[in-house]
Amino acid sequence: MSGPRLKILHLLVSLPVGGAEDVVATVVQGLDPERFSVTAACIGSLGPVGEELAAEGHQVISLGLDLNRTSFWRVVAAVRRLLMDTRPHILHTHLYHPNLYGRLAALGLGLRGVVAEVHNVYTRRKFHRRLWNWLLARASDYVLVVSPQVWDDVRRYDWISPSRLRLLPNGVNLAALETPWSREEAKSRLGVQGFCIGAVGRLEEQKGQTFLLAALPELRQEIPDLTVLLAGEGRQEEALRRQVAALGLEDVVHLLGTRRDMALIYRALDLFILPSLWEGLPLALLQAMGAALPVVATRVGGVPEVIQDGVNGLLVSTGDSSALAAAILEAYRQAGLRQRLGAAAQLTVQESYSQETMLRRLESLYLELGEKGRRS
Repeated sequence: MSGPRLKILHLLVSLPVGGAEDVVATVVQGLDPERFSVTAACIGSLGPVGEELAAEGHQVISLGLDLNRTSFWRVVAAVRRLLMDTRPHILHTHLYHPNLYGRLAALGLGLRGVVAEVHNVYTRRKFHRRLWNWLLARASDYVLVVSPQVWDDVRRYDWISPSRLRLLPNGVNLAALETPWSREEAKSRLGVQGFCIGAVGRLEEQKGQTFLLAALPELRQEIPDLTVLLAGEGRQEEALRRQVAALGLEDVVHLLGTRRDMALIYRALDLFILPSLWEGLPLALLQAMGAALPVVATRVGGVPEVIQDGVNGLLVSTGDSSALAAAILEAYRQAGLRQRLGAAAQLTVQESYSQETMLRRLESLYLELGEKGRRS
């Protein structure tokens, strides 16, 4: 497409540290600046990722609204004013509330394209949300989904036509995962030692860290130098700390809080654990695989699309601490297995889930919408 750059506006509630938010940051940082002008807008506060983007010189806007204290239509009106002021060619919204408010606000504005993205499978299917999603799909050019499992949920529960759906798997920046440190040097920098396993994600029910902790007494009997790293923050933090204390594992488990030095964290690990109860396509999993880590993960969402059990990772059932412990012990006892799984995992990400692959697909979609909207 010739002519001026396409103006893209990404809308979220906020930009905390999280998978969807890091994907948006990758898009803001990675789209071709010769063809695209990209803005990230938050209904609420910027959050740490938003502040990082602003510090790098990217355009980031905060409406400063609290969704719990602001009326429904006031939020819609604020987003509509934002769209009228910034006049993007394409609006790209992420997660339920931005998908709702953004698409309502865009009605009648004549944007070249409106795209809503669904990052997770559906666990709590509320009828009013399903109804809104069905109605607003008619006002969307495309609904993007990150995995075939999310595609199936959107089709089944929101009754959205396949003609409006597009599959856009997450992608990771492989260069950002490279570090100059050996595994032992990375452990030393974090002040840990021994056989390190770890999970990365918000400390929320969805991420299933409690099942990993429940597996640790059995694991500690077999792995005397076991060390566990949990990176992330969330509403389950105090409950997890109490669980650690009740199990007498304060010397084993390290809650690291929110970290941005993920290359160091991944390098320090001997084994990455994804104990989630539900997912779309978890970015942390792809990052760990891209860092050549062997992975033990639950069969949730798009994970079985990425991991072939025994080939590039190990899969277990959700909510099963005993199965989790057994898979971790299998990997612990076989260094050769860990090396083989890690190498295959990295190859999988290089071939199918790189940042470059995701950005090329998204740029193509934007250019298609831009040209179609220009003609109409």
